[in-house]
Amino acid sequence: MQSITLFPVHLVQSIFLFQMLFGALLINSQKQSRSLVLLFAFQGCVCAFNLLEGLEFSDYLITPAFTLLYGPMIYFFTLSITGKQPFKTSHYAVHLIPAAISLAFTHYTQAIILLGSLSQLGYFYFAYGILKRYHKQLMHARSDAESLKLKWLIKALFIFAIIVVFDLLRMNVQPITPLDLKMHWYLLNEILLLLMFSFLLFHTIKSSFQFEPVTLPEEPEAEQTDSSDEQLAQQIFSTIDNLIINESLYRQPRLSLNDLANKTGLGSKEISWAINSTTGNNFCEYINQHRVNDVKREIEQDSSQKLSLIELAFQAGFNSKSTFNAVFKKETGLTPSQFKKQTLKTCS
Repeated sequence: MQSITLFPVHLVQSIFLFQMLFGALLINSQKQSRSLVLLFAFQGCVCAFNLLEGLEFSDYLITPAFTLLYGPMIYFFTLSITGKQPFKTSHYAVHLIPAAISLAFTHYTQAIILLGSLSQLGYFYFAYGILKRYHKQLMHARSDAESLKLKWLIKALFIFAIIVVFDLLRMNVQPITPLDLKMHWYLLNEILLLLMFSFLLFHTIKSSFQFEPVTLPEEPEAEQTDSSDEQLAQQIFSTIDNLIINESLYRQPRLSLNDLANKTGLGSKEISWAINSTTGNNFCEYINQHRVNDVKREIEQDSSQKLSLIELAFQAGFNSKSTFNAVFKKETGLTPSQFKKQTLKTCS
C-alpha cells in the first residue's frame, strides 16, 4: 500500500533527476554559470539517493546530510553570477565539512535536517545581501542597470526559504501526521522543488547575457567635503554633463561609467563621485533623467506625433517599456501617456 502511495513521489523524483542532468549539460558551456551546473549536478544526486532510499535499496540514510549543502551551493552560485568570486572548487571545501561530519550522525534525522534548514536560511540571507550590494553598484556603474538586476534570483531565494521552512515543518509533524497526508505533503514538497529548479534553469538560459563580466566601482561613500572638493566635483560634473548632452551619449542603451572614463580620461570613481556629489543621484538615475527630458522635448516638439511613446523611449536610450514607464512617472509624477495628453491639451 505504501509503495503504491509513493509511486507519484518516485515519478516526480525521476523527472527531477533527468531535468537536473539535462540542465547541467545545457548550460555547461557557459563558463560563468559553472556553479549552477554544480548545483544541478548536486540536486541530481539528491534525487538519485532519494529514489534509492525510497525504494529501500539502502538502509543507511544519506540524504539528511545533503540539507547542509544547499546553502553553500546557492551562496556560491550568487557569488559567481555577480562576479564577486570566480568559480574554484577549492572555495567549496570548507563549506563541505559540516555535511561530511553529519554523514556519521544521519540516524539523528530530525536534528540534522534542523541544522541543515538553519544553515540554508543563513546562507540565503548572506546571498541576499550580496545581491543587494550588487544592485547598488550596478546603479552607480551602468545606465542599463535595471535590465541587469537579478530580481529573479532574489525571488528564487525567498521561494527557497519558504520551501525550507515548509519542509522543516513537515519533518517535525511527521510522527503525528496520517500516512496519506504525509505522502501528499512529501509529494507537494518535491513538486515545489522541481518547479523552483525549473525556474532557475529558465532564467539562467534567458538571462545568459548577464553572465558577461561587469566592472563595477565601489559605491561612493558619503563623507564630509570642503569647498575645494565641491568645486572640483562641479568642474568634473560640468565636463561630463556637457559631453553627455552635446553628443547625446544618454541615447546609448548600454552606456557605462567606464565608457565615460575612456572618453574623458578621468577615472570612473572620480566621475561617479562628481555625479553623486553634484546631483545627489547615482549614474543610472542621472542618465535616466536626461532620457526622460529627451522624451519630454520630443513630445512637446513633435506636433505631428509621428512616433509612438515606446519609439521615443527607445530613441532616448531606454531598453524596456517597464523601466521607461517607472522612471518617467518617478521623474514627472505622470505616466508617459498622461504627460502626452496634458501636453497636447496645453498646446491646443
